[in-house]
Amino acid sequence: MTLNPLRTLFLMLSRTPPAIMLLMIVGVAVLITVTVTSTESGRDKAFNEQLQDLERKNSAKTKVVYVIKDIADGQVITSEALEEKEIELTRTPQDAVTSSTIAIGRTVKYGVSMGQILSTHDLAPQGISLSFESHVKEGMRAVTFAVDANSGVAGFIAPDSHVDILGMAGSGADTRVAPILSDVQVVAVGQMFERQAKNQANPAGSVTVAVSPEDTQKLIKALSASKLYLSLRNGRDHTPVATVDVTALYPRPAKLAATNSGEQALSNLAPPPLPEFGVGQIASAPFNSNNGNSAQVPPPLHEIEMWTGSKKDVVSVPK
Repeated sequence: MTLNPLRTLFLMLSRTPPAIMLLMIVGVAVLITVTVTSTESGRDKAFNEQLQDLERKNSAKTKVVYVIKDIADGQVITSEALEEKEIELTRTPQDAVTSSTIAIGRTVKYGVSMGQILSTHDLAPQGISLSFESHVKEGMRAVTFAVDANSGVAGFIAPDSHVDILGMAGSGADTRVAPILSDVQVVAVGQMFERQAKNQANPAGSVTVAVSPEDTQKLIKALSASKLYLSLRNGRDHTPVATVDVTALYPRPAKLAATNSGEQALSNLAPPPLPEFGVGQIASAPFNSNNGNSAQVPPPLHEIEMWTGSKKDVVSVPK
């Protein structure tokens, strides 16, 4: 006959002396305590390791590329427009560009603004060149005009440069120069409309600028009436300067002063003096030969126009 294990254990304990039983109970208690303590210590250690790893990840930093100058879509990225910075790994976008050398010389597929972290999605695939129309912003117009080594800053103007356009008219002591347009973007130099990675002079016989429709008329008018010069700006300088119409370069003739009604002022014109007659005195009159007698007739009257503003009055007086 098989006994129940618990019953068997109970019978064995009932036959065990009390001292031995106490030792067994203490030993079991110690074993349980050690086991529980070891388990909790292992859990605390694993938790601390995970916490330290999380803190390391949160404090870890990586390098990203910031845009420090607005770059329009279709333009070539230059080193002057980028800056590398270290930021926390948790704040880094997954598609962020981590080195400026990856982006320099690449074409921007979408326009990026100053202060933005450059993304790989902002870069056009290598080997693909965007059309010239994409370099002209919406609402702007492209205008081309001739330049030479002097008026074109010796060829140091490149696509995406910003310039002031000045007009010059007259000669000698009568020469006049004034800005016609301010802070104008250059979109092409000669036939080149993409900025080269190497900074070098590119002498060309023409430049193409992007201007508003209103400034287009102003620029073409200045082209026909004066010689144009370009003044190159720093890439970060967009402070506007006062501009004039090209007609301001030519002297204007003096205009006659006119009244508000458009008629010449007559306030300074005095009426002629009236003749003086004494009492009973008769003015001499010519002899009337038609009736054969010497009767005297009064002379014809002299009419004087008197103007008061735009109102006209006529006064008749003897000559």
